[in-house]
Amino acid sequence: MRDVEPSSRMLDGIRVLDFTMFLAGPYCTRLMADLGAEVIKVEPPNGDFYRNAPPVRAGRSAQFGHFNCGKKSLSVDLKKAAGVDVILRLAADCDVFIENFRPGVMGKLGLGYCALKKVRPDVVYCSVSGYGQQGPSAHLPAFAPVVHARSGNDLMALRYNPALEKPLANRTTTADILAAVHALAAINAALFHRERTGAGQHLDVALMDTMHMMLAYEYQEAQFPTDRLPPLYRPLQTNDGFLMIAPVSEANFQALVSAMDRGQLGEDPRFIGGARLHNWEALMDEAETWTRQHDGAVAEALLLAAGCPCSVYQTVGESAAEPQVEYRGSAVEVRDGSGTFRVPNAPFQSDQVEIRALPWVAELGEHSLEILRAAGMQATEIDALFEAKVVRGGR
Repeated sequence: MRDVEPSSRMLDGIRVLDFTMFLAGPYCTRLMADLGAEVIKVEPPNGDFYRNAPPVRAGRSAQFGHFNCGKKSLSVDLKKAAGVDVILRLAADCDVFIENFRPGVMGKLGLGYCALKKVRPDVVYCSVSGYGQQGPSAHLPAFAPVVHARSGNDLMALRYNPALEKPLANRTTTADILAAVHALAAINAALFHRERTGAGQHLDVALMDTMHMMLAYEYQEAQFPTDRLPPLYRPLQTNDGFLMIAPVSEANFQALVSAMDRGQLGEDPRFIGGARLHNWEALMDEAETWTRQHDGAVAEALLLAAGCPCSVYQTVGESAAEPQVEYRGSAVEVRDGSGTFRVPNAPFQSDQVEIRALPWVAELGEHSLEILRAAGMQATEIDALFEAKVVRGGR
């Protein structure tokens, strides 16, 4: 990883009250912590559901740590009025409030945008949901796989793979990750806007909207149908597995035919200029005839040496062990109560400030006492909150 001179981090001094669970919200706030924000993860008495998500070692979830390292944990029972009062007191000194409950839930708890704005007028309040905060679908429960199905993403596979009889089973979280990075962008833009104007605002991020943005070709083709499929990047069989190639540009195509020692394909009218897109499947068939004659690593080396983008198919473990990951510092070691494990670092770097995952995962309620004291609460008041089980955690 490149050396960076010591400096303040981008979000130093920003305090975040994080009311998110599962993936979309937690990944957003994980990135904010990586950028230097103080993130206070507010959890119910039993903790975030993902504290029990596999893989679990010695009673602790590595997947939870993946998305929540570097955050402080405050355990509060929001079903009790005193718990809501605790949050409103903390909110007066927080810059960002983020939640991903179903629309209306935070308002019923007394923690909606209007309530927060009264105690912190310039708060940046971000709500992440499946379909948005208002409208005919706003009330529908949604997780990423549901949004994938509803967005058109999953039926896309049937169109591009006619041999399939039904959409593929999967556990991808694309909508969650897209919503997280869009929320991060919106929050940081709102903080910049606040610096210029002094005004806070309520941000509304919808998983469905992020999926539609990603499906650019399909979204436009639904309005302007064509009888021709776009180029499909399919796996090509090798002696020992599969290879992906992407001869997108003219130079990439020439590199492909050079690596295959099939220069005559460069003169084939099917593959000259724009005709190549109309005969893309035929080109992939020609390429697969060649890849079947080689081990994946050999074919990959020949193609890359010629300048054609390609890769053998790898497992996640193989990919995470690549030298490039080590060089960039793209994986870092963090620790929870069950030991150490590796998580991806933030996927962006800076030549001016350090951006990194903080190397610890908080136990449930680990920072409750610290946070209440920092808020100026007296010892007797804090003791009463713990005794009433409004607040829980280490003391």
